[in-house]
Amino acid sequence: MIPKTMRALQLESFDGPEGLHVREVPTPTPRAGQVLVKIRTAAVNPSDLMFLRGRYGVRREPPTIPGFEGCGDVVAAGSGLGALLVGRRVAVATQGSFGTWAEYTVAEASTCLPLRARISDAQGAMMLVNPLTAWALIDRATRDGVKGVLLNAANSALGRMMIRTARHRGLHVVAIVRTAQHVAALQALGASAVVVSEEADFADALKEACVTHGCGIGFDAVAGKQTGQMLAALPRGARVLTYGALSLEPVQVDVGTLLFGNRAVEGFWLTEWIRRRGMGTVIRAMVDIQTSLADCMRTDVHATYAFADAAAGIRSYQDAMGAGKIVLKP
Repeated sequence: MIPKTMRALQLESFDGPEGLHVREVPTPTPRAGQVLVKIRTAAVNPSDLMFLRGRYGVRREPPTIPGFEGCGDVVAAGSGLGALLVGRRVAVATQGSFGTWAEYTVAEASTCLPLRARISDAQGAMMLVNPLTAWALIDRATRDGVKGVLLNAANSALGRMMIRTARHRGLHVVAIVRTAQHVAALQALGASAVVVSEEADFADALKEACVTHGCGIGFDAVAGKQTGQMLAALPRGARVLTYGALSLEPVQVDVGTLLFGNRAVEGFWLTEWIRRRGMGTVIRAMVDIQTSLADCMRTDVHATYAFADAAAGIRSYQDAMGAGKIVLKP
């Protein structure tokens, strides 16, 4: 029996987690091509943090229900192939009018991935955004034919995922972290070199590491001045793909690096990558993610929060992303 109303985390102002409130709202109804998913767990990603402040590429005016991915059971479907998913536990992604931070959400059937039994609800809630991003970025590196990759925010869940995936693909990794406390752990994970951005010789050490390990592309989750520092450390003809803005600052690049080094900064947005590469590539990626790359794509979960405690949980996640991910449960 599907209830007429449900509990949801509703964003009522673009004030970050302070704009969230638990509300009773109507349960959505799936249209043609859509399914209704009863949420078990929902992920919290940096993209969600940007959405909470009105800074993400998909913007829905408050009041609205956030959450771009989760895990749950398909309990109903509109007309179309979604009926084949009813009764299945799935990973779900949505950028429509309803997010996953609710007891129920609606999503396009094509964005739901049936999950294998060995995958937990917490891991299932994070099977799409980060794993697909890691797969897409490392795939770009392999297609570019580079020997090594440079990445920052290396101790984040996605950073660790990219280190493991790159090593699986036979690539060297130069990883940037803010403090020395994470160096040993990332080296054990497979990073060829770990460079600390707070140290005085950061720029020189970064360039030396990139030369030593053949880095030809950079993946930037921070933006601000670090984008320019990464670009300057890479060889002529290199690219930095900026896929996040954890610093909340504009990209800063010295114009000489662009003009005289044949280097460039590109933006990477997973939604646009999916549109451009098509569902055939996405399906191939998801098969890899659940099979040969399953160990690479696991995520450390730091804590689980009920909706009533979600704002506090999200604040703690913002303050210490290196501690691991959090998930929300209705």
